[in-house]
Amino acid sequence: MKYNTYTGENVLERVVSNNLCVGCGTCAGVLPEVLRMHTDKYGAYLPVLIKETDEDWGRLSLRVCPFADNEDNEDTIAARLFGQQEGVKHRSETGYYLQCFTGHVTDEDARLASTSGGIISWLAGEMLSSGKVDAVACVGQCDDGENLFEYQLIADSTELYKCRKSRYYPVEASRIIREIRKTDSKILFIGLPCFVKAMRLAMKADPVIGDRIAYTIGLFCGHLKSKHYSAYLARCCGVSEREIKTVNFRKKVLGKPANKYAFEVLIRNDGKEEHRQIMMGDIWASSWSNNLFMLDACEYCDDVMAETADVSIGDAWLSEYTKDFRGTSIVVCRNADLLIMLQAGIDRTEIVLEEISVDKVIQSQASGMRQRREGLKYRLYLSAKKGIWRPHKRVAADRRAGNFSYRILQLLRIKTKTLSREAFLKQQPVDGLDIFIHLLRPWILLLRVLNLVRHLAGSLKRKTFNLLKVSIT
Repeated sequence: MKYNTYTGENVLERVVSNNLCVGCGTCAGVLPEVLRMHTDKYGAYLPVLIKETDEDWGRLSLRVCPFADNEDNEDTIAARLFGQQEGVKHRSETGYYLQCFTGHVTDEDARLASTSGGIISWLAGEMLSSGKVDAVACVGQCDDGENLFEYQLIADSTELYKCRKSRYYPVEASRIIREIRKTDSKILFIGLPCFVKAMRLAMKADPVIGDRIAYTIGLFCGHLKSKHYSAYLARCCGVSEREIKTVNFRKKVLGKPANKYAFEVLIRNDGKEEHRQIMMGDIWASSWSNNLFMLDACEYCDDVMAETADVSIGDAWLSEYTKDFRGTSIVVCRNADLLIMLQAGIDRTEIVLEEISVDKVIQSQASGMRQRREGLKYRLYLSAKKGIWRPHKRVAADRRAGNFSYRILQLLRIKTKTLSREAFLKQQPVDGLDIFIHLLRPWILLLRVLNLVRHLAGSLKRKTFNLLKVSIT
């Protein structure tokens, strides 16, 4: 497929109408007189038209959209930013990198208060206190209105602690982009891969934004959830979404591996605050591989590790690190200035980092990479077969991607993703989750059976190989 050439379309006609909007809000941020963001019935953000202008707003709205066909994709953006650095290396899975690390902060309280190893908060705080940036655009708790979380502009490093933790909750950046344009400050922008890509596109399209954004930190990403995901988890705790004050999607549990965490909800009960929690393993259909409440756009993303960010950080999902409940970060550094800053933190014993091979980094995100590459090939084929427009991706449509059981798995995940949205709408007026579970149970059961068969086959292959290896040697 060739890149789309502009034909008078806009982001609403090309992207939103094809269910490919991730709700980042970049288009509304650069076109505040034309577009604004609103929440749809499924709990996801979408731009809506305020009024048309005489300006060529449609072209600009597509130029900054991470899911429209642009001249720039993750590869070309990253090559321009990082490709000429001395000693830089490249892998298709990670993009460019100077060095990769695993590690954590040495402040025990800060580490425990973070999602994984606390490196993002430490690095953002260090950039603020050292004067490299004047403010940080990041996601923090929203104390007013119906949203739980929102983008904020933080200028005080002591306030950054409010923005710790991963938020499996949709946010949009239109307001923060408008604030960034009005300031003379240098900004660090923190976001998911598609958000960072959108910001890079906006920086190229708008010189003012390009001048303001000094650095970016990207988060490793599986996919983005709708607002109904937090409501679903709260109901699993016996709490109505109307009672929620805030939530903690990743509460660390002493004595448990890092990947066995709890969901915690803070509620208002007769004027008093009350905490309730549940282990994620005890939540029905809790596995992220079921794709419940996933946005459609995430089906067509091929960037797991925020390849356009100066540094990308995620969880060290490797057996040697998940044993530690306190959490460990994986760091992919692409910017020489930030590499120096990380090394200085090591020298001051504020952080502990050990270099790790890029193969280990890729291994830590193996399931996500498989979904965004092999799975994406098959999903692109399914869309092409139905004649549905999809943006040009870095993998080609392939009807034979993966084996037969993996292709069936893709079909089932699409079904559970779509059905979860409709099922929760039917459940919303009624307390509990009986309707939701009743509608999804057969499909979740099929997924479990298929995964069991697939993993059993892999286990038998490994055992057979080990037996043969032992007998031969």
